[in-house]
Amino acid sequence: MNAATDFGKIPAFEVHAPASQEAPFVFNSPHSGRHYPQRFLEMSRLDATVIRRSEDCYVDELFSGVVACGAPLLTANFPRAYLDVNREPWELDPRMFSEPVPPYANIRSPRVAGGLGTVPKLVGEGLDIYQGRLPLAEAVSRIEAIYQPIMNA
Repeated sequence: MNAATDFGKIPAFEVHAPASQEAPFVFNSPHSGRHYPQRFLEMSRLDATVIRRSEDCYVDELFSGVVACGAPLLTANFPRAYLDVNREPWELDPRMFSEPVPPYANIRSPRVAGGLGTVPKLVGEGLDIYQGRLPLAEAVSRIEAIYQPIMNA
């Protein structure tokens, strides 16, 4: 199993479109996803409550009224601790993985240095998500599962 199966029953993203777009805005809630795949939770050293410390809880619900006002709302169902889409797709911390990251990975960003790359190392107040290093294939499968549908749209 890999990231492609993590969002087989629930989509990674949802677009809540108004009947008619009346507002020149698109609202986005990329960090309020509440679907924590069981496979991901089993990889984590954190319990199901602590791992949610990076989540922007219920921002999607806060903005849900914009659809009735004529603006679309894009929501992510996956949590920020799983993958942060406010990053470059290959913004990776090489210290997180058991194999070398690809040469095109951005390993020098301030976000990577802070443990908050595309695949985050930390949540909340600097708590490590994982017990040890991850296989690079885990990051690749998450990036491909989440970013590819966006790039192919």
